[in-house]
Amino acid sequence: MYRGNLRFKPQRGAGLPRVWLWLLAAGAAAAPILLCLQFTPLVETRPQLSRAEAARVEGLLLDSVPRTPGVAGPHQLRWNEEELNLLGRHLLSLSRMSSAWAARVKLREGALGFEVSRSLGGIPPLYMNLRGEISSGGGRPELGRLRLGYLPIPRLLFNRLAPSLSEALAADDPLPAEAARLLSNVESLQLGADEVRIDVHWDPELLARAGDQARQWLISETDRQRILEYYAVISQVADGIPSAERAIPLGRLLAPLFSEARRKSLQGSDPIAENQALLQTLAVYVNEENIEQLAGEEAARGVPAAKFVEVRLHLRQDLAQHLTSIAAITVALGPDLALMLSTAKESYDARHRSGFSFSDLTANSAGITLARLATRDRESALEIQQRMSELQFDSEYMPAVGGNRDGLSQDDFNELYRDTGSMAYRQRLAEIQLLIESSRVFAGL
Repeated sequence: MYRGNLRFKPQRGAGLPRVWLWLLAAGAAAAPILLCLQFTPLVETRPQLSRAEAARVEGLLLDSVPRTPGVAGPHQLRWNEEELNLLGRHLLSLSRMSSAWAARVKLREGALGFEVSRSLGGIPPLYMNLRGEISSGGGRPELGRLRLGYLPIPRLLFNRLAPSLSEALAADDPLPAEAARLLSNVESLQLGADEVRIDVHWDPELLARAGDQARQWLISETDRQRILEYYAVISQVADGIPSAERAIPLGRLLAPLFSEARRKSLQGSDPIAENQALLQTLAVYVNEENIEQLAGEEAARGVPAAKFVEVRLHLRQDLAQHLTSIAAITVALGPDLALMLSTAKESYDARHRSGFSFSDLTANSAGITLARLATRDRESALEIQQRMSELQFDSEYMPAVGGNRDGLSQDDFNELYRDTGSMAYRQRLAEIQLLIESSRVFAGL
């Protein structure tokens, strides 16, 4: 009997087309990602700025600020290709991204090309490279082309993903809205082969609002609550000060604030986060700002304003403001940027205002030191809380300033120190820092 038709014989290779389809689909999905990666960077990472380069950056920033920064009006920014790349390196350094990121720009008539490389590590090393060009059509910046690795990004796709200026201005999120308002103040952009020229409407109020929004954006909901709690401590201290007492030393606030921070830390809270919130809140009060500028309008709603009492450091209100302001900047943006801003502020004063002040610089250095040690690590944060809660005199963390030379004009400063990158100036800074670190609060830390 023939039984051939009763036996099942599987066909060879019946599942093979399906496997190949899956492999092709996976390859098609992975191809765009692979095309974005390359084995060599467009831009090599650079070492940290030298002292001479850092001093030059400071000069560039000073030149970019109007003589009267508190007055609104037209202003022009001008940088050549070398200066733009130097500023870019400085920004990467401050953001602590310079070890993995590198960038450069190239100017030509009517366009600015840019290249960015991001190291992804691996063996062999992989890089994400971005290349593009900005043109100045009609005096306004326009993105001309964009390529990620080997993959060109269609302009239509980028335009659909990137919000327009009008959309950003109408955004519910206040931070991009303020950033868009700043961008709308750019009146014209001229890209030449030798330099870029940007005509802007300088608006100090808009800059201040954008700064407030950026500061609030960096603060979590938990930190907002911490800020309000420390503001309540300040309010309680201020309410207990007799009306006949016109001013109080800064230590009168520092001791109870750090005592509260230590109490909360010993109950399980993060001492670094407590110290950050404390210093930010203190700066708002000492500088006569509204708590809404830090915590946000919604969080601060219903919180009564603390009675204001003038706060002084070594009998000077400006020194208390310097120390607390730079401490708040340090905990938010890091000591490197705070130090640069401190020196740049005094250099600006030497050029346009009351003159270079080593007393102000000492207060700034003490504020940076306090903030740095209060947030360096858990052990340091707890030790600073302990020492500051026992504070009796401001001299325990801030050296006397009576012997400093203040009010130096730019010519006087240059005659003594040449510039802020000189060995003589750095030696003077080292002497000030040694006095600060030898004080009771900071000794041994």
